Amino acid sequence: MRKADSKGNPRKEPQHVRLYDWLTESSAWRHLSTDARALYILIKQKYKGMNNGRIILSVRQAAGNLNISKTSAAKAFQELQALGFIEVVIRGAFNSRKDGRATEWRLTEHGCDVSGDLATKRFMSWVPGRDFTVRAVGRSVPQEGQSVLQGGPIRSSIPRTVPLRGL
Repeated sequence: MRKADSKGNPRKEPQHVRLYDWLTESSAWRHLSTDARALYILIKQKYKGMNNGRIILSVRQAAGNLNISKTSAAKAFQELQALGFIEVVIRGAFNSRKDGRATEWRLTEHGCDVSGDLATKRFMSWVPGRDFTVRAVGRSVPQEGQSVLQGGPIRSSIPRTVPLRGL
């Protein structure tokens, strides 16, 4: 039992990230890239014990925290989803959500605090070559690039000068 402080409150342990042996010895963990492992630890660091399903982390934030490119961070998110470590609760986007917030994640290792679902631990049933399905994320700009109308640049319909009326 923990000792109490001078006011009688139990002393709390400092914040830490706990990775159990059964998780790190799983075949899914052994197949993760180093970027995906670092991202999992970052997501787990944001889990505070009662916010699973509300863990907010964008690709840009992850890339900045891990000192990797946005492309590498996006691949790490895809890899964690494909191997069953994380799931999307609410997909964030600039165009589909009015507030433009980041995606809200759920760790499958723990129960969901939003829906009350039990921990699925999907990564424990992962086998090599049989990834879980991950919803493809749409691109804001087509891979071919933005299209320009034939005939040159688009001309503005706003007149260059405004006529003075009644002044």
